[in-house]
Amino acid sequence: MFRSKNVAARIFDRQIRTRAPGTSVHCARQFYENIVPSYTIYDVECPDHVFRKITDDGQYLISFSINLRDLIVYRPSWLSYSCKGEDCDLPLRAKKFESFFTELYRVSLASNNEGICKYFFLYMEGNQFGLFATSTAQIPGVLYIEKITFHLLRLEDGVILDKKVFQNDYVDLVHNTGVFLYDDLLAVVSFHHQTIHILQIRESGSLVDVRAIGAFCHEDDELFINFSTQGITVHQMSEDHIENNLANNLSNPENSFLGSIKQRLLSFIFQAIWNEEKDKTLRYQCLKKKFYFHFRDYAELRICKAQFLDRHHLLIKFGSVDGEVSVFFLLHP
Repeated sequence: MFRSKNVAARIFDRQIRTRAPGTSVHCARQFYENIVPSYTIYDVECPDHVFRKITDDGQYLISFSINLRDLIVYRPSWLSYSCKGEDCDLPLRAKKFESFFTELYRVSLASNNEGICKYFFLYMEGNQFGLFATSTAQIPGVLYIEKITFHLLRLEDGVILDKKVFQNDYVDLVHNTGVFLYDDLLAVVSFHHQTIHILQIRESGSLVDVRAIGAFCHEDDELFINFSTQGITVHQMSEDHIENNLANNLSNPENSFLGSIKQRLLSFIFQAIWNEEKDKTLRYQCLKKKFYFHFRDYAELRICKAQFLDRHHLLIKFGSVDGEVSVFFLLHP
């Protein structure tokens, strides 16, 4: 198909044609053949904001107020001035921020005791949804944050569509480390509770809980464990014995069961070592050396990060508290 190199024709073509999914960036780069930045303007008068980023499609500039309470969204004005050569005699207005960006709206996201996480932002290009986060201040010495709120916002008009709140939890929001977006699926890693929350962003703009992976993996795991516990209660323990046993478990956390995802990890490691040796004697020696000797290290691994490889596979990174050991685990949800 013939493609014109005329910049006006390309701009008109961009307006009337819809690109194939995943090719918009490549089409935008074709404009570099026509328009090449050749001049830099210094000492531009900018508002006192915290600028986060320009969205991948170039439609919005995301910024926050200096007190991290409000979201301010701008739209680029694009080509405002042009010149030839290095000596450009531009008007004084060219050194003003308003010459290049137009403010669309200002939205208050954080309450009195909260602040916007300035290093966190996720963008759904298809629906032009933006995901922002606010949180209360973390108290020194406390391993969790009292309240973390995710705000789903339509960037076109600044309407807040939905919210998701995590109480007494910790999610690593710096550079989106603890949150991963794939199409309409969102994975949020709760470091404090060692749980991966999978949510779906609907076209209507609602955040829907799909499942949680951590203490339980399958939807009926909790039901099965509760049913088994009730069976033990009825047939093996008296009420006094049960109360004493529960009190001992609460006072000694080491007696608690490992989470379902940790059980799967240990089973996978055990099975991999088991299959290494065919000889029975060597197999037990190998298990003793590689599995049982390091069992405490495996059991103390914690979920650090998770990301989707596709809609059906989740890559999970486990790490030790001191950061010396890392294990990657591929899970089929």
